[in-house]
Amino acid sequence: MEVLVAAETSGKIAMVQVWIPPGGGLPEHDHGPSEIVLVHLSGSIDLRQGDQHHSLAPGAVAHIATGERVSLANPGTEPAVMMIVASPPDFVARIAGWPPA
Repeated sequence: MEVLVAAETSGKIAMVQVWIPPGGGLPEHDHGPSEIVLVHLSGSIDLRQGDQHHSLAPGAVAHIATGERVSLANPGTEPAVMMIVASPPDFVARIAGWPPA
């Protein structure tokens, strides 16, 4: 993960770029008080939002509401890359402490 816009920049949003290796993923989680916009840049991403499953293609955008539980997986053979915008920026500080996928 690379922080592109830190919480300290505006206090209202933060932005990170996240890489998920082939076969890796992010476990089920919520985003605390943050609302999320996920922009899929490359690779394969399977997004689970509650009981819904979405296979995202590069260029896809997903909105994740406050309190919604999600998980992400990369079923492909190439790294998956996405940009995440969080408002308020609280989630970015939380994800920075997660172990690598």
